[in-house]
Parts: sequence; C-alpha cells; structure tokens
Amino acid sequence: MITVEPLENRPELVPVCARWNFHEWGHADGRSMEQTIDAFMELLAPGSRQKAFVALVSGFPSGLVLLIDNDLDSHAHLTPWLASLYVDPAFRNKGVGKQLIAAAENAARDQGHSELYLYTDKPDYYRTAGWKHHEALAGENAGMAILNRAL
Repeated sequence: MITVEPLENRPELVPVCARWNFHEWGHADGRSMEQTIDAFMELLAPGSRQKAFVALVSGFPSGLVLLIDNDLDSHAHLTPWLASLYVDPAFRNKGVGKQLIAAAENAARDQGHSELYLYTDKPDYYRTAGWKHHEALAGENAGMAILNRAL
C-alpha cells in the first residue's frame, strides 16, 4: 500500500530524503550533504508554503517530491514548482511517482495556485499525468523543458 505524507509529519525521514536528493542532484550543484539536510529541515516548518512529501510503501520510505517557490532562477516569474521527484529504484513503476505528483498538485491547489511548473529532461513521464509543454530551455539547460499543469 502506498501512502504519501508531508515530511514535516515524518522528520525522522529527513536523512534518507536528503540523501536521495543529494545523490541525484545536490552533488552536481555543488551542495554538501550537510547543506542538503539543512534545506530539508527548513521545509519542515508547518506554516511554510514550500513542502516536502515522502512516499511510503508498506511503511518503507520509497520516494520524495518537493513543492517549492522557484526551481529556475531564469524563470522566477513562474511559481510554484514541483521539484526533486525521486522514487527509489526498488519502487519504480508501481505508481509511487504518480502519487507523489498528486500530493504536490493538491498542496499547490490548497494554497490557492491555479498552475504548477516543473522542468525535466523526461517530459513524456509527466505528460501521461496531464502536464503540458510550456517552454523548451536553451543554454546550460538545453535538452530540458518546462512543463505546466492547470490545477
């Protein structure tokens, strides 16, 4: 059984979520593991509009997604963003990612947003969940696209 919870309800899972994020993106961005953990701790504040969600399969941590204000400095006018969707390889192709996406979409909707954005080099995955092409990126992000979803 898959459940998705706000990470603020499961702070003991910050280390595993931070590790996933760091190994997938953080080290390439020049962040340390400690900086990644600190950033996740900031997401635990109950009043924060930025949120982290963790998926659990039969109680075992299986994935992560973030709802953040901005994920691309070049596109600060677009907000909010679905970011850092990660599913542990042992749990892929089981619907975990789709449930994480739905949790971020619902949180954005609950905050009063009418649209949500993301950028990816795997747009087809998100298109199957109803996301639409917004813009192709160039420069250092060439090959990636911004997608959006009406909420």
